[in-house]
Amino acid sequence: MFLDAIFQRLLSVPTLATVILAAIALNILTTAIYNLFLHPLASHPGPLLSRALPFAHALRILSGHGPTDVHALHETYGPVVRLGPNHLSYTDVRAWRDIFGHRAGADTSENPKSRLFYRQSLVRRDGNPVSILDADREEHGRLRRAVAGGFSERAMTAQEPVIQGYVDLLMRRLREQSGRGKAVVDMVQWYNWTTFDVVGDLVFAESFGCLEEQRGHTFVDTITNLVEQQAMFLALKYSGLASIGLVKWTVNKLLNFMAADLLKTLHQVMGAKLQHRLDLKEERTDLFEGLMSKREEWNLGMDRLQANAVLMAAAGSETTASLLSGATYFLLTNPDVMDKLKDEVRSSFNSVSDITIASVGRLPYLLAFLNEALRRYPPAVSNLPREVCEGGAIIAGQYIPEKTIVEIQHYAMNHSSQHWEEPFAFRPDRWLNKVDGAIGEVRESGEEEKDPDGDRLEAMQVFSMGPRNCVGRNLAYAEMRLIIARVIFEFDLKFAEGGKEWLHNPEVYTIWKKKPLNVHLTPVN
Repeated sequence: MFLDAIFQRLLSVPTLATVILAAIALNILTTAIYNLFLHPLASHPGPLLSRALPFAHALRILSGHGPTDVHALHETYGPVVRLGPNHLSYTDVRAWRDIFGHRAGADTSENPKSRLFYRQSLVRRDGNPVSILDADREEHGRLRRAVAGGFSERAMTAQEPVIQGYVDLLMRRLREQSGRGKAVVDMVQWYNWTTFDVVGDLVFAESFGCLEEQRGHTFVDTITNLVEQQAMFLALKYSGLASIGLVKWTVNKLLNFMAADLLKTLHQVMGAKLQHRLDLKEERTDLFEGLMSKREEWNLGMDRLQANAVLMAAAGSETTASLLSGATYFLLTNPDVMDKLKDEVRSSFNSVSDITIASVGRLPYLLAFLNEALRRYPPAVSNLPREVCEGGAIIAGQYIPEKTIVEIQHYAMNHSSQHWEEPFAFRPDRWLNKVDGAIGEVRESGEEEKDPDGDRLEAMQVFSMGPRNCVGRNLAYAEMRLIIARVIFEFDLKFAEGGKEWLHNPEVYTIWKKKPLNVHLTPVN
C-alpha cells in the first residue's frame, strides 16, 4: 500500500529528467526567439533555422557540402547571408577590403581571426603564438617579413633548379606509368607527391621521397586525416555543444584520442626533418632561411620552428596539388580549351629545356587558363573567418557590431551570378586582355562596375588580401605554370573510365577531399 502510494506520486510529479528536458527546451526556444527578433543581426536574411540556432551551419560543416550549400544560399538570399545567429557570409566585393584589408586610422589594423574556427593547437601554454597562423598583428608582421624573402621572384630564380628537378622526375615517372596511353594514371596522386616533394626540399632541404620511391609519405596522409578530424571538432564547437560541461569533456577526450597517433606521428616526422635542416651549415635560398637567420636573435625554440615548418609544408603543397588536379579536370572537359592551350605551349617551345619559370610566365593563355581554374576550383574554399573588431565596423556599406563572425567563401564568391557571366562555364577568355590577364584589384568601395563581358574579375581573391594574404603566391604560380606547361608539352591526355565524374558531388573539409583523377597519357615525341 505504502509502495503503491509512492509509485502513484512519482507518476503524478514530473521527474528530474522531465524537468531538465523542459528547461533545455525552454532555453532553446527563448534563444531562438531572441536570435530571430531581438538579436542585432535580426534584419539580415538567411534560412530560418540558421538565423535561430547554430546547429544548421554545424551540420553544413559536417556534411562536407558547406561551400556549395553556402553558394546556393547566396543565390537565394543575396550578397549577405546570415549563416548562424552571429555569423554573416558575403559575396559583396566591397567586403574583401572591409573584412580583410588594413583599417587605416583605426586602433587596430585588422579584424582578428575568429578563434571559433580553428583550434589553437599551435599556441603554447603561456598563450604566446607559435606559428604565423596564430600570431597577433605585431608578431605576424615580424614573422612575415622574415619569410617573405624566400617567396620573392628573386628567390624563385634561385630555387628554380630545385623545382625543375622534381618536375623532370614527375615527367619521367608519368612516362613510365603511361603504358603508351593504355595504362590508367591517377593525376591527383602524382600532383600531390610532386608538390609535397618540392615544398619539402624548399623547407627542410630534403624531399619527402614520394616521387623517388613512388609512394606516399606519412606526412601527406596525416595532414589529410587531421583536416577531416578538425571539421568534426569545428562542427561541435560551432553548435555550442562542445562548451557544455560533460559534453565538452567527452568531446575533448574523444578527439584527443582520435588525433593522438596522428599528432605523435606528425611531430616525430617533422622533428626529424627539422633537425636535418638545422644541422646544415650553409645558407640556402629557400622558404625557411628567413626564420633560420633570426633563430638566435628572436630566441626561436623548436616548438615555434616546427610549427611554422609544418604550416609552410602543408599550405605550400596541398593547395597547389588541388589546383593542378582541378585544372587538369577542366582541361579534359573542355576540348576547345585543350586545343588552345596545346597550340600556345607547343608553338612556343622547341624542347623541354626551353620551358622555364620565366618563359612560361610569358604565355597569356596559360595564365588565363590557370586563373579560370582558380575561380572554378579554389584550393582553399574559404578564408579563415574574422571577428569584427572592437567598436564594430562598416562592411559593404552596413554597420556590423563587434565580435560578429564575418567571412567570404571563395566558392560562393567565385560562382556568384552577380559577378560572373555564366559562372559555371569554364571560360579562360574572360581573363585575357584584362590587366595582362592578371587577377584584378578590388576597386574603392562603391564602384560596382563589371567589365564589358559581364565579369567582375576583382571578385576573385583566392590568395586573399590585406596584411594576411597568402605569402606563397609567387611559388604557387611558378609551380602551376611550369607543371601544366610540361604536361601539355609532353603528353596527350584523355579521361580514363570514370574520370568525367571526378567533380560530381565533391566533399570539402576546409580543403577538397579529392577522388582519384584517372586519365590516359600518351607521350608526345
